[in-house]
Amino acid sequence: MEVSELGDGRFRVEVGSERLEVDARLPDGGPYSLLVGGRVYLVDVTADGDELILGMGPRMARVRIEDGRRRAGAPVTAGAGRQRVVAPMPGRVVAVFVTAGSRVEVGAALLVLEAMKMENEFRAAVAGVVTEVYVRPGQAVDAGDPLVVIG
Repeated sequence: MEVSELGDGRFRVEVGSERLEVDARLPDGGPYSLLVGGRVYLVDVTADGDELILGMGPRMARVRIEDGRRRAGAPVTAGAGRQRVVAPMPGRVVAVFVTAGSRVEVGAALLVLEAMKMENEFRAAVAGVVTEVYVRPGQAVDAGDPLVVIG
């Protein structure tokens, strides 16, 4: 995969023979908002050593920046060892497995969100202590609403 910056928050992403143009924005205190092919994706970006953890709803991916010159300016949601989980779409909280003060390891279950008739389990992308829990079971949430913060 190759990413080229076009300026003004726009990037060209090439994966194999596929080429996409991505419009990326970082709203205050929230996840990155990516516009790809007319669809909006909310993506949390957290640094973990020499890798970045990308979180999109319940899915996580680890990526490594190969060009060391770009690593220094790599986007980070709120610093290494911190994760801010937000709702990727409107839904209803089914279960919450943590409380403020809970210590979690990478991969620990945080909560379950039902959206579009599917249950999505959100897991910790970093190890740390839960500092905020904004939701409770049965609560309705909108896209972009904060759910849990690990600090």
